[in-house]
Amino acid sequence: MQVKDVLEHFQSVGTWVNWERTVDRILHGDPATEVKGIATGWIATNEAIRRAADEGLNLFISHEGIFYDRLDDESVQRMADEKRKLLDELGMVAMRCHDTWDRMPDFGIPDAWAAWLGFETEPRPLESFYKICLVGDVTVKQLAESVFERVRELGQESVAVFGDPNTQVSRMAVGTGAITRFPAMQELNPDVILATDDGMSWTQGGHWAADLGVPLLIVHHGVAEYPGMMAMVDYLQKEFPDIPAKYVQISYQWSVVSG
Repeated sequence: MQVKDVLEHFQSVGTWVNWERTVDRILHGDPATEVKGIATGWIATNEAIRRAADEGLNLFISHEGIFYDRLDDESVQRMADEKRKLLDELGMVAMRCHDTWDRMPDFGIPDAWAAWLGFETEPRPLESFYKICLVGDVTVKQLAESVFERVRELGQESVAVFGDPNTQVSRMAVGTGAITRFPAMQELNPDVILATDDGMSWTQGGHWAADLGVPLLIVHHGVAEYPGMMAMVDYLQKEFPDIPAKYVQISYQWSVVSG
């Protein structure tokens, strides 16, 4: 099986993707490369690429872009060139699977994230990026503690709480990555929203939540998407049982200091 066969598989199942404008493509390397093994990860950092190569994997499927696309500077271009050189030296092909995996049923980013949290959920329409978790009858503080117990396994040291922690809630709208648009999530009739740091702004989303009186829980962008890239391994092993696949956790080391 060649790298291009993997991309063509995603093209065949991702009927919701505009394949003329998508970011889902081969980012670097020869599409005709024979696949020895597949690494999945949130972002293909240099460390993650090396770890994948050490495992004998030569195709890295990254959820996010890997060449600092939104930074425009000569030093950034040098870093991108160094990453391409590293990929070549290790015989690694890089592919991005974002638009496909953001809506992929069961295994994809929103469903895997909700499953990781461990709550009962309502079905998600294919066109939606959001999921409703039925969390019981708890306070925002109790819910935050439950979410924290799950995300600490992914390296998250805290869950931010915005709003009255004593508010009773039962329906939590869950978003992922940069897709936590509060008005769209509010259409699901939640009484609390689980957002991400990259998916909201305090001057817009925070203002909206304050005026509407909707409590927010906030976690890191990557944490909400790690489970989906873990689940991709199960999907790949189901679809390509003869090809080894492994999730590669990156080192995004952040911590919280409080007084």
